[in-house]
Amino acid sequence: MTGTSPVILKYPLEPAWQFKTMEKPKGQGEMLVSSPIVRGGKVFVGCKDGKFFCLDLATGKELWKAEAKGAFDGAAAFAGDLVVAGCQDGFVYAWNAETGKEAWKFETDAEIHAAANVWTDPETKAQHIIIGSYDYNVYSLDAKTGKKEWAAETGYYINGGAAVGDGKVVFGGCDSVLHVHDVKTGKEEKQIEVGAYIGNNVSIADGVIYVSHYGNRVGAYSIGDGMQVWEYGERDFEYYAAPSIWEKTVFVGGRDKRFHAIDRVSGKQKWEFRARDRIDSSAVVCGGQSVIFGSDDGYIYALDLEKGSELWRFEAGSPVKSSPAIAGEYVLFGADDGLLYAFKNGK
Repeated sequence: MTGTSPVILKYPLEPAWQFKTMEKPKGQGEMLVSSPIVRGGKVFVGCKDGKFFCLDLATGKELWKAEAKGAFDGAAAFAGDLVVAGCQDGFVYAWNAETGKEAWKFETDAEIHAAANVWTDPETKAQHIIIGSYDYNVYSLDAKTGKKEWAAETGYYINGGAAVGDGKVVFGGCDSVLHVHDVKTGKEEKQIEVGAYIGNNVSIADGVIYVSHYGNRVGAYSIGDGMQVWEYGERDFEYYAAPSIWEKTVFVGGRDKRFHAIDRVSGKQKWEFRARDRIDSSAVVCGGQSVIFGSDDGYIYALDLEKGSELWRFEAGSPVKSSPAIAGEYVLFGADDGLLYAFKNGK
């Protein structure tokens, strides 16, 4: 969950296609907060009115769609020949990625807003879906059958995806605690108090957990002993976007309308970039050269990694809360107008 891609983006990006996931009903704000995922020339994305789409990456043409009785807010994940996503109707769904045929579904006791993650056991090579629910639990499911392997109970809702690293699964939720569990057994190893809601996934790198939260701060904690390494933040605006990690820097957008570059060792600011509205979109670092994200001001921004200077912007015209998917020559973003935007890498 470090938010990095090896692809070097060349700006300006060129618009390739748009796909309308849904019509805007009266009085509804957000329409597309789920981030798309891509594999084998296909794009997979869910939307607020219960549809989950498979599109052709090159053309944006619909290949298949599935329907459920609730919104899809969290990003899907791949496991073998399946694509798996959680839904606000309380189910985790698995479809054959090629045909869209339902392979299995698993019922939790409340809405699911979180992204799915997949962990592959290095010994058995078996794959496991890790996903949190509003029933206060994070589940590990057998990826082939959807059978429950373990459930880890917390004190409140789980909004973000679970990060896996160093043999641990780490997640935060509305109970203001970072939960560290053994990824194989689900056994709790420690709880780390952060003192405020955690609305998105955390990132793990080099034995350190990085978390942004509603206490208006970004924090770094040791996965070994749970001690705080540093805390960053001066203004009284919360962070919803998840942090991205690249070499010696943490990148994260805030509701203070600023995008922050933070030194990974000291927790001090390297630079900040000002947008016109809050930044809830979790950024992706591309090829170690640029970082790309959306904002509620209706723009998608790309910045120079070292200086924070603007390299490119695109006006979507509606808030962009989703994270980008970077896939070969393509960059994909969803916006609150219900459109999925595809761009091609520049010449």
